[in-house]
Amino acid sequence: MLNKFEDLSSPKAKNLKLLYSLVRKLGPVTINTLTEHTGFKHVTCGRLLEELVEEGLIYDSGIGKSSGGRKPLAYVIKPDSYYLVGVELTSLYTTILLLDLKLNIISVEKLKMTSECTGEFTLNYIAACVDNLLDQNHIPKENLLGIGIGVLDSFNPDMGAISHPQHFPADGWDLNIVDYLKNKTDIPVFLENGTNLAALAEYRMNYWKETDNLVFVSSDIGIRCGTISQGRLVSSKRETEDTFGHIIIDIHGRRCSCGSYGCLQAYSSLPAIREELIRLIKRGKPSMLSCEVNDVEDIDLFHILHALEQNDELCLAVVEDAAYYFGIGLSNLIFLLRPEIVVFGGTLVPKPRFFDVAAKTAQDRVSFHPNSNVEIIKSTAAYNIVAQGAGCMVLDYFTEEIPV
Repeated sequence: MLNKFEDLSSPKAKNLKLLYSLVRKLGPVTINTLTEHTGFKHVTCGRLLEELVEEGLIYDSGIGKSSGGRKPLAYVIKPDSYYLVGVELTSLYTTILLLDLKLNIISVEKLKMTSECTGEFTLNYIAACVDNLLDQNHIPKENLLGIGIGVLDSFNPDMGAISHPQHFPADGWDLNIVDYLKNKTDIPVFLENGTNLAALAEYRMNYWKETDNLVFVSSDIGIRCGTISQGRLVSSKRETEDTFGHIIIDIHGRRCSCGSYGCLQAYSSLPAIREELIRLIKRGKPSMLSCEVNDVEDIDLFHILHALEQNDELCLAVVEDAAYYFGIGLSNLIFLLRPEIVVFGGTLVPKPRFFDVAAKTAQDRVSFHPNSNVEIIKSTAAYNIVAQGAGCMVLDYFTEEIPV
């Protein structure tokens, strides 16, 4: 039934979809609470809930709170009634997750992106992983709702293709990702900006009972943000998700790849950190990176991430500076969007110093404003959150009322 929710138009079907969505959000939830949220009569609500139980989509959790008599039924969604595949596609790694309906990770596959990872090679790898993950976990293909894909590069939503894959180590990305995978797998495929999906996953998994206003920020190859406003993902066909990286933090500062001067991207992104490290090593600053390569220009992002884990002092100092500038940009974003929660993700968050310095810098700058209470929190799954959001996008397509 769940995979047919999106095209059911009868009043009953819409009511079933609404109840499922509320159980997903509020569960464990009693029938009394559901009648308050929907306005349905108690008997009508009970009959619809029973139908969802019979379809195997929800069940009684057994943890309803009793006020003296028999414990009331407390419904939750059945997470293994269907499954989702979420994919994060970046120039560093491709991550494929098999998820249940609560976005719990069942299995993970990762592909390090190298010179052989053309568009076709990578999409064929994803298709093969989908088949293998279903086989390994004994899941019938008809129980897979769809494949969601999050990309961190700009993409053309009409063409289903990455617009400027300049950071990918191999060519061949001028193909329609959605159509190609649909044809290979015969499964619905959905594509969205990865930072938006990270915001969506954090909101759905952790915060939608607490707030309807959340911002997700990340610093990777690019600096991006995704926004939940009034409980809705703010999305745009104009590829505006990377504009956070082009907030000006120093009008006389470094030249950015966009042509402007002083953009946050030129200070706090991974390419900016790499450029600064190379500059300092050439000036004689000591670093373990000097021993990793024959030519300092061959230092890549994997070298830098490894050196951070080894507490290389030069890397730590450069990352600290990058984090300070990120915190300045983040404080500007907080004043502009007024979120209640900021979730901090990206490659650098689990590494030493970046999150702590950036969060403290932002908090210090906004603390002078009397009404600027905001929580700044690390992402719960820094390396998988985009792929979880991609799976969430699939589930939302079938179960949520998404405005056109």
